[in-house]
Amino acid sequence: MTGIHVDPSARSVRVQAGVTWGEFNRETQLHGLATTGGAVSSTGVAGLTFGGGFGFLTGKHGFTIDTLNSVEMVTAGGKIVHASKEENSELFWGLRGDGGNFGVATSFEFVLHPVGPMVNGGMIAYQINQATDMLRFFRELTRAAPDELTVGAGLTHSPDGSGQQLAAMLVCYCGPADEARAVLHPIKAFSTRSSTA
Repeated sequence: MTGIHVDPSARSVRVQAGVTWGEFNRETQLHGLATTGGAVSSTGVAGLTFGGGFGFLTGKHGFTIDTLNSVEMVTAGGKIVHASKEENSELFWGLRGDGGNFGVATSFEFVLHPVGPMVNGGMIAYQINQATDMLRFFRELTRAAPDELTVGAGLTHSPDGSGQQLAAMLVCYCGPADEARAVLHPIKAFSTRSSTA
């Protein structure tokens, strides 16, 4: 259940239900295309999609579920059905709203967008005592951010296993490379005002 078929001319991809976002991205980026997917490469396409799907491209292209064109599934009665806006549309909208208890999804078709091959982003982490300032900055930044800039913020622990508490922002700019410096400047300027972890 790990088949992937990219149609570059139609800007679409069909993937089977066992595909991960790492596998998905590897195949679509061969054509300079992507869609909103998981921030962790081992996340499954099926679970993230039916959960709504927030990812690095959400600001520009919406949630994963917004890019879903169709689903093939096997119903509880053993019938194979195709659900899209045009075919079995009530089932399609039900899947987009909940995803559960309608059957077993076997494949998904998504809209793809030109992205990459390079984007600018990463994680910026701060000592936990800087959380209030960072979250205020995050609030102001995201009020005026262009669609191409997706920023998530949260309180977390250091990935080195030390247990150190951190305040962090996860940043991705998927717009034109020549505009990245200006768009990301406020984030870099804020990070130099604070001592990073």
